[in-house]
Order: sequence, then structure tokens, then C-alpha cells
Amino acid sequence: MAHLYRLSTRRQHLIVSHRRHLMKMCQRTLTPLLLTLTTVSTVNYAGNLGHRSDVLDYAVGGGPVISLPAREEHLKTVSLGLGWEVNLQCGLLNPQLTVKNQLNGITEGYQQMMGSVIESATGAVAALPGYLIQKEEPGLYDMLTNGVLQGKFDFDNGLTSCESFTEEMGELTSNNAYYDMAKAELWSGEVKKGDAVAAKKNVLSDMGNNGIAWLGGSRAGGRGQPPINPVEDGAKMGFVLLTEGQSEDKDHPVGLYRFWHSPEELGEWVAQVVGSQTIQTGTDQSQTRSTAGIGLSPDVADLSQIRLDELLDAVSRNQGSAHFPAPLVEALNEQKASNYQLTRIASELALAHAIEKALLARRALLTGQQEVYIAQNQPAKEDITKAVSLLEKEIDVLRYEAQARQSISSLSATQTMRRYDKTRSHQLPEAQEASSVFLTPQPSHASSQ
Repeated sequence: MAHLYRLSTRRQHLIVSHRRHLMKMCQRTLTPLLLTLTTVSTVNYAGNLGHRSDVLDYAVGGGPVISLPAREEHLKTVSLGLGWEVNLQCGLLNPQLTVKNQLNGITEGYQQMMGSVIESATGAVAALPGYLIQKEEPGLYDMLTNGVLQGKFDFDNGLTSCESFTEEMGELTSNNAYYDMAKAELWSGEVKKGDAVAAKKNVLSDMGNNGIAWLGGSRAGGRGQPPINPVEDGAKMGFVLLTEGQSEDKDHPVGLYRFWHSPEELGEWVAQVVGSQTIQTGTDQSQTRSTAGIGLSPDVADLSQIRLDELLDAVSRNQGSAHFPAPLVEALNEQKASNYQLTRIASELALAHAIEKALLARRALLTGQQEVYIAQNQPAKEDITKAVSLLEKEIDVLRYEAQARQSISSLSATQTMRRYDKTRSHQLPEAQEASSVFLTPQPSHASSQ
């Protein structure tokens, strides 16, 4: 009997082990299949919802949690080209050539200064060349030579002092950095000629009128050139880069084309929101201007009116529109929504669109900041970074204002309605607050019975 019991027990263990093995095999085989079927059924179910999902999409803000990207394709890499060589190689200056030009009178120096001193002497002395003076009057020649050297020293000392004061004063002006860029670019071309004196003379006499290399390698900021507008020009270039290879579809606009039709429109909009400044590097400052920004609030107000007109038209026709789905319009008509409610819905949607618009403009500025010539201009990059920071602050101001208004207004109105309902029915109804889907939900103020 004991032997038969052991055989029966062993058989049961084998059966249990075999069943476990089969279950593991089934899990390995069926789990991916079940996941696939679950995914397919979910997609089919979502597709069968049809128009009923529109209400849910609107309730959560319409579409994905973050805004759609302004561009999905990678941007092409552009080389800087040969027109920009700001890395100064002062070793290219040839001291032998500099001294040779000084002695031969090619550049202002020894002979010019000597001639000026001789002309200031008496008529008899002025008629003699320098070597005759040395031969006939060695003492007079030594005096003249010392005068030339002293005059040259005083001139260089005065020039150095002037340059030092210019740098100190330039720190107080906003366009001094661009003027320094213009001088650096001119220096980069002059040092290749080898003559230090001629190079410095040309840079000083130019006074920034040659401008700087700007968008696409064109010159800007100098005399007879368009002014430099870092913020507006950066936004325009960002629009060009982000829409490269794309065409505007007026029926179904995407990306930046949802809000702007051209680089000029985007540049003007950014300048209107955060302000802009035109800069010139030369002596001609007739086009130097500064425009103050007015923020995003006016844009929200304009969008609110546009969305309200669209919503009123949709409600009157009892049909959906581009921004308001048919189920929402039907619900508003069924509940006989007041003008206040319609205005609030349109305003919330306008706020969301204004923030999305500002985020797209922010992306355009950051993209334009990497344009090959702007990327090499540190002052321009800093100006664009400031504009991006101002745009982000404007977005935060809108969010803060909307949240503050909601918390204050909802608190007073909610408490008033609850006191009224409690007095009338002696029972506080369990109702959830209806807060804006675009704002941070407020904590419930329900009190205990």
C-alpha cells in the first residue's frame, strides 16, 4: 500500500508540473496576442465613439497636452562662409613694412611730422631739407628731431586716452557692442594688408560706417545700409528656417502658418509684444529707434472677440465651427447658456490660443538665434535671449492673472450660492465646482453638514 501511495503521489506531482509548464507556454504565446487585440479593440472603440469624443477633447483642452511643434523635420546645417573672419591674427602685422612705409611717407608718420615742424620754422630754415639741416646745423636738427618724437608721443598718448574714454562711454550705450563688432570686422580685413598704421587709420576713419555682416551675409547698420533689429530680424529668420520647404495651406494651416502668413507679420507681432530696437553702428543714427512692447493682453482681447463672434454664430445656427465642436454647441443651446457663459468659453479658448501663439513665437526666436551670422554675433544673441525671457514672463503674467481672477470670483460666487441653497433647502447639495479647464483646479470649499 505504501508503494502504491508513493506512485500516486509522484504521478500527481508530474501532472501539476506539466500543467504549470503548459500555463507558462500559454502566457508566453498569448500575452503578446492579447496586448495586440487590446490595442486594436481600443482603437476601434475610440473610432466608434465618433462625435462623442469631441466633447472630451474640448474638456481636456483640445488635442495633446503640449502644443504641436512648429516644425518636425531637421533643419539643414549652413556653413559660415568666407565673408566673416573676426578672429584677429595680429601676428599678420609686419613691423618691417610698417617702418618702411613710415620712412617712405606712404603712411602718416616721420616725414609728415618732420615737414610740419619745418614749415613752422623760419623761412630760411624751412627751405632746407632734413639732411641739410643736420649737416649745417646739427644742434637745430637734434632739437627738431626731439620735437618730432615728442609730438608723436603726445599724439599717441592723446589717441590712447581718447580710445580709453570712448570705451568707458560706450559701456553706457546699448549699441556700443555692435560698434565694436563693426570695428573688429574691419580690423580683420585690414590686418591682412600688413601695415599696422594704415590698418588703424582706416578703422578709426571708418567710424563704424561699414556696418556688420548680418542675415545671409548682407551688410547692415552702416551708412546707406538697413539698420540692425536683433529681435525682429531674429523672428523673421526663425520663420524662414521653420517654414523652409513648406507651403501655406489656407484651408488647413499648420505650424507658424496658423497665426502668421509671412516673416514680416511674425516680426511685427513679436516687436509689438516685447518691443524692439533698431541699431546703427556708424555716424548716421537717423534710423535708430526703440519701440516699447505692450504684452499679450491686447492679443488675448482681440482673439476673445473673434472667438466670441464665431461661437455666437455657431450657437445661432446650432452647428459646430472650426474651434467649437457640434456637441458643445448643442449642449449650450440645450442648457440655454447666457451671454456671460459664452463670453467665458470664448475667452478661455482665446487665452489658450494666445499662449500657444506666444510659444510658437518663442520657438521662432530661438531658431532664428541660431542663424549662421546671428550665432556669431554675441550682442544680437543676448538681445534675442532677453526677448525670449520677456515673452515667457508675459505668458506667466497671463496665467497668474487668470488664476487670481478665478480664485477670487469663484470663491465669492460659490459661497453666495451655497448660502442661498442652504437657507432654501436646509441642505447643501453635493455639487462640484466648474472651474476653467485651462487653469489650475481650485480646492473644493464644500463644508460639512
